[in-house]
Amino acid sequence: MLTLGLLLAGATGCSSPCQTAAADVSPRRWEASAEIRLENVDTVMLRNAALFLRCNDRFTEDTLTVRIAALSPDSLRFEEPFLLALTRTNGPAALMREYLVPYRHRIRLGRTGEYRFRITPIRPVRGVEAIGIQLSESR
Repeated sequence: MLTLGLLLAGATGCSSPCQTAAADVSPRRWEASAEIRLENVDTVMLRNAALFLRCNDRFTEDTLTVRIAALSPDSLRFEEPFLLALTRTNGPAALMREYLVPYRHRIRLGRTGEYRFRITPIRPVRGVEAIGIQLSESR
């Protein structure tokens, strides 16, 4: 069973305005959809969206394909596959286990209310502990 952890506003290294939300997934075998909820109050600002992964030492992939389904407050739905290309770095172990991958640039969330994102791996994967979305102001 997935445990949903919601982290809003104020992620480390994220300048304001920034919004971040994440869902915990099973690190033994992530295969089910993870639902991430973001509350939107600004329908004018352009934002950049990025996906992030928190992984443990069992994660050995350099790419990961996920299916992303976005549901707007007025029930519009958009779904697509997305390939995360993960770059490994030679740094401390704690830094090697977090990945931030750009997803969309200059998006506008046109409705106020709760947006729901369902992220599902195309195939089961080991070692992913959490998946999340970071929205930041597009400059």
